Amino acid sequence: MDMERPDWFGQAAEWWRAVAGADMARHAQPVGFSSDGKLYVLCSDGPWSVNVRLLAPRIAGRLNAQRPPGVPEVRSVAVLKPLPVPEELIQRWPDLVGADLAEQVRLCSLADWGRELVTEAETARARDLLTRRAPVVLARLQAVLPETSIVRLGESHLRPVWVLVASSPAFSDRQALENALMDVWHDMTQTVGPEHQLCIAHTGETAADQMVEEWATAVRNAGSSTPPRVGTFVYPATVDRDDPAASQRRNEWLVGEQRDLCLVFAVQEDEKLPLAELACERGTTVWQHVQ
Repeated sequence: MDMERPDWFGQAAEWWRAVAGADMARHAQPVGFSSDGKLYVLCSDGPWSVNVRLLAPRIAGRLNAQRPPGVPEVRSVAVLKPLPVPEELIQRWPDLVGADLAEQVRLCSLADWGRELVTEAETARARDLLTRRAPVVLARLQAVLPETSIVRLGESHLRPVWVLVASSPAFSDRQALENALMDVWHDMTQTVGPEHQLCIAHTGETAADQMVEEWATAVRNAGSSTPPRVGTFVYPATVDRDDPAASQRRNEWLVGEQRDLCLVFAVQEDEKLPLAELACERGTTVWQHVQ
């Protein structure tokens, strides 16, 4: 990584705070600059990393508008990964939490600049059990790793259920799409429980993608006493359809490391959708709906 701290970098903290605002500056700090104009930023945890990454183009513009004399142009803002969990802690995790919880609670990262351990639980029961065991777990952790900076366990996030939507540009059957999404949500609540969030990822390019957004907004605002926990995620960049490499990068981002299901909305049985084909190659279960 071509990252250094030039003489002018001493001004970076004050400059960053003026542009990013006090709240973001508490959770994201500039740590280096590259020879090609890339400002590297480290965030306190995963959610803030995602937030800063999505806002990066806007932040770069604001930084350039307010950069001090002698400071070069910021061509982009790169967000470094959150602090990883120490390897020794990963290896000793079953000893710290118990064999019954080690398979139900996954170590994710460190937050609050290394002071908080972030975990993800498979079930609400596992999350609540870890909360009750937290004092014992922390005592064992500090005995095993006396030099650790970790002083608390954050409440475990519940593992979200990830659904990828791949749709034909010509698909227009709103009722079929909404029925499919409701079926997925119902199956999810029966299988893992209603407390888990349903996360839907899509390209944001087709009419069906827009229908997904409208459905998610409608169910969140339906006024139900137990509304579905639904979030939607769209690839943050505009992709030229004539650029195969850019389309491939987008598809790789959308498929990610783990998707529980890929919903395909097509107009023909044999229609080829590269996003769905990639998901299938990665072992994701595919449900196809033909208009």
